[in-house]
Amino acid sequence: MPAPQTHYFEVKMELGGFPAEYTDVKMPVWAPGSYLVREFSKNVEGFQARTAGGQALAVEKLSKNTWRVRHPKQANFQVSYRVYAFELSVRTSFIDADHGYLNGSSVFMYPADNKMLGSTVAVQPAAGWATVSTALRPAAGGAKFTYRAASYDELADSPMEIGNHKVLEFIANGTPHQVAMYGTYQADDAKIAADMKKVVEEAHRVVGQNPLDHYLFIVHNLERGGGGLEHLYSTTLEVGRTTYNTDAGMKSFLGLVAHEYFHLWNVKRIRPKALGPFNYDEENYTNMLWVSEGMTEYYSKQILARAGVLSREEYLGKLANAIGEVENTPGNRIQSAAESSFDAWIKYYRPNENAVNTQISYYSKGDLIGTWLDLNIAEATKGQKHLDDVFRLLYDTYYKKAGRGFTDQEYQDAVATVAGRRFDEFFKNSVYGTKPIDYATALGYAGLTLTKAPLTTNGTLGANFSNRTGKLLVAQVLRDGAAWNAGLNVNDEVLLINGAAPSEESVKSLVSGSVGNEVALQVRRDGLPRDLKLKMQASPDVKYQIQPVASPTAAQQQVLARWLGK
Repeated sequence: MPAPQTHYFEVKMELGGFPAEYTDVKMPVWAPGSYLVREFSKNVEGFQARTAGGQALAVEKLSKNTWRVRHPKQANFQVSYRVYAFELSVRTSFIDADHGYLNGSSVFMYPADNKMLGSTVAVQPAAGWATVSTALRPAAGGAKFTYRAASYDELADSPMEIGNHKVLEFIANGTPHQVAMYGTYQADDAKIAADMKKVVEEAHRVVGQNPLDHYLFIVHNLERGGGGLEHLYSTTLEVGRTTYNTDAGMKSFLGLVAHEYFHLWNVKRIRPKALGPFNYDEENYTNMLWVSEGMTEYYSKQILARAGVLSREEYLGKLANAIGEVENTPGNRIQSAAESSFDAWIKYYRPNENAVNTQISYYSKGDLIGTWLDLNIAEATKGQKHLDDVFRLLYDTYYKKAGRGFTDQEYQDAVATVAGRRFDEFFKNSVYGTKPIDYATALGYAGLTLTKAPLTTNGTLGANFSNRTGKLLVAQVLRDGAAWNAGLNVNDEVLLINGAAPSEESVKSLVSGSVGNEVALQVRRDGLPRDLKLKMQASPDVKYQIQPVASPTAAQQQVLARWLGK
């Protein structure tokens, strides 16, 4: 990275012991953990190949991400290229004058037929940069900034932060953890490390087995946060730089820590069969992201509650809000959790203005499926078992013994083994179908009641508006609402509201008014005016509340204790 301000990484790959006439070299099209084809090869330029002695070799590009290098009688040769990296997210790579962040799948190539070969990686930081943080282990010989990877999978799954960032450290469960903190922030580093340690130690208790000998958090402290991405021995988190300044912000940060850290079991080692070994050339389809992501989200809150970060009241409040979020989404009645998982590649990461009407997040729905299963397992076993035991069984059976992922059916079988009862109808109807989840009965097993009430008594048109460049535009139309039925379209420009130009007050009346009120709109569509009449409808949205019963039975107390502790 000799000129980081130009946003380029320069890569040289030396290959040895390849006796064939030619070798095909590939770059992935996606990053594991982020289910979207991102076409990383679009950022490659200057691809060349030479013999070990420096003689140019013939190169032919076969596809968008495949180069054929012809090297007859040259078993050893090298490939070089540049990668433009100017997209700072947890899924991509970035370099500027301040630091470099590298995701292996968007920078490193691999020999197509030898993905499992090991490699040695030497990093040459830009001038003045003194620190490289990565989960890759140091290479033999002790050369500075030189690392080894057992396979391309490990190389691709080990991001790097390069620059002059601060590194925090703590030990949890006998394992050294590092926290590479890039960017400006104001916080007590000792408190951050102590709070993270508490969450990490609680996460270990879920599966009860520690597969780590080291772990790295890369934290990008930015103007606004952007989530996280899991890796085998590390994770990258994007956090708003003021996050640590409030109690709510700190709890949100620790929730992100819990989510991404729990992935080191769920998805990196306990995984659906489709998610490894990876095919980097195309989509890797699975019905089970509601397990891999949704249940990880479920456990992020469970871990915070068990660690004492969230009170029981806060936990139940978050659960009530999560139920409301799913049940108030029209797409929840259209798309199942399994379909949401399978179609992540074309829908979840590519939402359009109609997404809310046709999709449900496998994160949100999987979170609630986890709640239902946990409570039902605890009830079926009289408080002796819970969802933790399912993950322990999956870890032992498929990761440790079989060395592979599980199928959809094997996951259901594992739940049945732990519970001593099958839940085939639930999986068929509410996981692979869209039948509403019976939250009330499940919560009742723990001595809790679920009540609901209208979110608002005001009327609604079932549309959202935005004011961009001085124009009032329709941004979203909700399924079966007044706007939907009247034919109001996204991107319609509102010219008149009840005969007058839009004002701050009249715009408010579009969002909330009295049920039955009629609204006359004139909109511009395709450059032409159009008149529409709409009538305010009652809002279909509801809010939920979870409360303990006055006198729980002994059985309910057993379930509650197993689910949320005493």
